[in-house]
Amino acid sequence: MWLFRIISSFLGIRKKEDLSNDLKNLSFIRIILLFITLNIVFISIVLIITSLLI
Repeated sequence: MWLFRIISSFLGIRKKEDLSNDLKNLSFIRIILLFITLNIVFISIVLIITSLLI
């Protein structure tokens, strides 16, 4: 659930205070998990777009 709150905060849907509270509760494991998740989503989008164009 924290992943969706952080993403929505970066998109401007939530308040600045909510984002700062969520970032205070991040641990090293969660940062790595967030990084891997964002990379997987980005790579998937690129692969889908390139497969549609080829």
